[in-house]
Amino acid sequence: MDKVFLEILLFFYHNLAFSNLGLTIIEIAVLSRLVFYPFIKQQVHYSKKMGELQPHISALKAKHKDNKQAFSQAQMALFKEHGINPAAGCLPAVVQIVVLFGLLGAMNQVLKMNLNTEFFFWNMAKADVHTIPGLPFPIPGVLVFLAAITQFIQTRMIMPSAPKIRKEDKPGEKEEKTDFMSDFANAQSSMIWMFPLIFLFFGTQWPSGLALYWSISSLMAIAQQYRISGLGGLALDVLKLRKLLGK
Repeated sequence: MDKVFLEILLFFYHNLAFSNLGLTIIEIAVLSRLVFYPFIKQQVHYSKKMGELQPHISALKAKHKDNKQAFSQAQMALFKEHGINPAAGCLPAVVQIVVLFGLLGAMNQVLKMNLNTEFFFWNMAKADVHTIPGLPFPIPGVLVFLAAITQFIQTRMIMPSAPKIRKEDKPGEKEEKTDFMSDFANAQSSMIWMFPLIFLFFGTQWPSGLALYWSISSLMAIAQQYRISGLGGLALDVLKLRKLLGK
């Protein structure tokens, strides 16, 4: 797998990026995100379907509240009836993990080659870190923070927004709707923090070219996600921020 990514890097470097590794990484990030676009649409479709099925799942939960196995079987039957594959929600993340580590392996091989790795303020072959006297560990640089923040925003947008609770809903119905979305949000909560934490903890050891790739890729994903379904789950955060600022 590393060899495949290495060949792609070298092709872009020599033919499409003016022999500059930074430009090579940006071009690959843009191309890969265009390839990922169908996966993003699939993930948005999955989240939307889950929102539409929320009342049915709440009803099943109430019906089988004393039998978790029966509830699980009924829920899977409901998913099958509506053509929903629960694993589909994780597929985009799996694909991105493959690309992440494939590119990391290729970047490690690029370090041994005589290529132009200088790009603005960074050396794509070295980690983007800052060393502060007195601190026993390096501080992540701009690219590392940008990669973490953009990945958080993109993942937050993919998550569904909270369901609308109507005034005529009974207290029990309100609780069921809230409980379902809470369970669904909790199931995806690890996805919100996984990639940002990976970059904040390990980005200080990886080549800055990897942080550049992930930053550009996530920025494009944010634009694509907004075009498909708006702010998505991020709308709640924007609303909270407006209230905090008094707007």
